[in-house]
Amino acid sequence: MRVLRKTGMGLALLITGLYAQEGVKFGIRVSPGLGFFSLDSLGRTVRNLGGQGVFNFVGGLMLSFGFSDNVAFLIGAGVGTAGGKIEYRPNYGIYGKTLSGRDTVVLLGNTGLSSATTVTYRITTIGVPVWIKMRTNTIGPTPLRAKALLGGQADIRVGSSTNSDKKILSANFIDQERTRTAEHFGQFLACGSFGAGVDVDLEGIGVIDFAVIYNHGLVNFLDKEFKFDEGNVKDLQPYKELKARLSSLQFNLIFWF
Repeated sequence: MRVLRKTGMGLALLITGLYAQEGVKFGIRVSPGLGFFSLDSLGRTVRNLGGQGVFNFVGGLMLSFGFSDNVAFLIGAGVGTAGGKIEYRPNYGIYGKTLSGRDTVVLLGNTGLSSATTVTYRITTIGVPVWIKMRTNTIGPTPLRAKALLGGQADIRVGSSTNSDKKILSANFIDQERTRTAEHFGQFLACGSFGAGVDVDLEGIGVIDFAVIYNHGLVNFLDKEFKFDEGNVKDLQPYKELKARLSSLQFNLIFWF
């Protein structure tokens, strides 16, 4: 309790000090982006699978606490969509055990998959970005300031779906068309972020804050514990030792009031 009390007092003093120096600014954020979806198993390239990112979008609210005119602490909350695509090929094997307990591998080609099939995964998240912003003074007679951002973002998944042109292995694994499911995905995501951009001071109105930000995924996108039974095989693990990291290049726009 003593540690929590000291931590709370420290945060209160920090926020009070920031408010006293530069005040608190409120902002609205929109951020479209391009996704990058990397697959690996124990750090190695995965054979018979391919991954790529999809378009993503984040919108939400931001708060800025200024240490000075050149340095600020940013925190926010917003709703976003993101995802990726995985191309499943016939020679991809899924780990499992027979009913007698013997280890086995089921190849997708042996279950009827005759050609590569791409499956699109999408999630909806509530995210909290936390950044430090460092910016220059105004550049010459212009209202522009160059800036850099460093920080990260944590996300909680609140919705998810898969979309496939055909059934893969069984309806329990990937069903045909679009299905809503939570079994394929982890509950939490996190990324490290860095970027650069410009602030445009609009005197008497506010500040337009634009930056290009790279978010590097730190947490496995897939739920490695997802299992199901199929025929004479039980406890199949399609994602055993498979990791998918979801990264993105975002075009971040905030209007500060």
